[in-house]
Amino acid sequence: MLEIISFIQKNWSIIATLFGVIGTLFWLKMDSKYAKKADVYALQDGIEKNDERLTKMELKVDALPTAKDFASLEKLMTKIEGETKATNATLNAISRQTGLLLEDKVLNRKE
Repeated sequence: MLEIISFIQKNWSIIATLFGVIGTLFWLKMDSKYAKKADVYALQDGIEKNDERLTKMELKVDALPTAKDFASLEKLMTKIEGETKATNATLNAISRQTGLLLEDKVLNRKE
């Protein structure tokens, strides 16, 4: 045991240098393999911001009309189109009758 202590006392600078070099190499190896805390925090912030944006987009998409809504809207528009054509035909007939009555009224006054 005394031999080990005396060896360390004589060669402490070399032993310290070896531990320093080994520690530095270990540190560099781990540094290149794993992400730094600052990088991890930056990525977490980016993920949180994207998560917030995604949540907002999901809420907006949920409020959009569905395919069923568009189908029912198309059905209603077709129904309105048919009713408009029927109303237009009725109005044309009424307009024609009104024109004939007006013409008759004007011709009867002249005679």
